[in-house]
Amino acid sequence: MNCDQVKTRLGEYLDGEGTDEQRRQLADHLARCADCAAELDQLRQLTQELRRPPQTPPPREALWRAIAERLATPEAPDIAKTTRRTRRLRFFHQPLATAASLLVTVGLGWLVLTAPWATPAGASQIDFRPVLEQADGDITAGIEALLARYGGRPVTATEAARAIHVRIHAPEALPDGLQLRNRYILHMGRHHQALAFWYTGPRGQLLLLQCPPHIRKHYGNRECVACNMGSRRGHVVRVGKLRLMHMNSEHICVCVVSTLDEQRELPAVIDAIQIDF
Repeated sequence: MNCDQVKTRLGEYLDGEGTDEQRRQLADHLARCADCAAELDQLRQLTQELRRPPQTPPPREALWRAIAERLATPEAPDIAKTTRRTRRLRFFHQPLATAASLLVTVGLGWLVLTAPWATPAGASQIDFRPVLEQADGDITAGIEALLARYGGRPVTATEAARAIHVRIHAPEALPDGLQLRNRYILHMGRHHQALAFWYTGPRGQLLLLQCPPHIRKHYGNRECVACNMGSRRGHVVRVGKLRLMHMNSEHICVCVVSTLDEQRELPAVIDAIQIDF
């Protein structure tokens, strides 16, 4: 199973559904894929929070009696007026109860959606398919499509430091003649930003991405497998000459898109980049 297939089945896995063979395949993938395992943990935490009873109890019958007594209190000692008000109160009591119940339901739903442990509507995610589709062709077009999809805008080093906590200290030049072409700020969902470094050289290209930790990644139907790249350990997707590697920590996810040779060139380049994990 690849990451996309696993992530669509995490809910079933958490609920104990699926055949023994399906659950074995999922467990094997989760044991070697830190990204999918982190998403399973987040889903498990969310499920536990949703099962907790609400902290604020719904309105009690005593509240309705207090409202009824307040509305039924006459402004003057007029028994007839009081009787009419009481009748109106009985007439409207059921619709008011229904409306209040709906209000409580909507309020609880709002708390679920806005609670700090809930997944935000604009969750951080990145779709690498525009680049992977160009793996055997124009890699430049694929990188440009990826940057355009996430609103990438060129920034200076000073502007980048103002917008984001920079954890990748990418130099102007890397081994194998790679030169920094530009750096970009990307928008990965409503509340998250990423930093991209685009290098070009005589033997290939490299796109370095500083993303939020445990960012969700889309590879289409490509398989993501564990790998070692120089002194770094992570996961890699191989499509043609293109290598898409990612390394996770609790503070950062580093994604590397490269057309450099995986054995001879890419390890030295990865080791030359200072990263604050």
